[in-house]
Amino acid sequence: MVNKILTNFFVRRLPEIRRSKDITRKEIAKGVGITLGKYDKWEAGKVLPKSEDIARLASFYEMSVDEFLGLTEEESEAIKQKLIEDANKLPPDAKKRVLDSIV
Repeated sequence: MVNKILTNFFVRRLPEIRRSKDITRKEIAKGVGITLGKYDKWEAGKVLPKSEDIARLASFYEMSVDEFLGLTEEESEAIKQKLIEDANKLPPDAKKRVLDSIV
């Protein structure tokens, strides 16, 4: 269920946010520290970003993860649980960044 929620988000919401900020895909990729090809796959819903990437995207847009995702309460809780689960597998600095972004 979480993967379906994330895929639906990236297909509908990520391009919407990008266009509302009048930012190119290339600018976002550079700002987040990834390749344009990787970003394009996220936006197309072909590949799901890792939790750390979600936190970096929210940070890039200067939003909390909840605000960035624009999800319902149920969707937000599913994402938070996945972020926390994945964060526990990250190196300490990355884990802190993810957990700080969902507070």
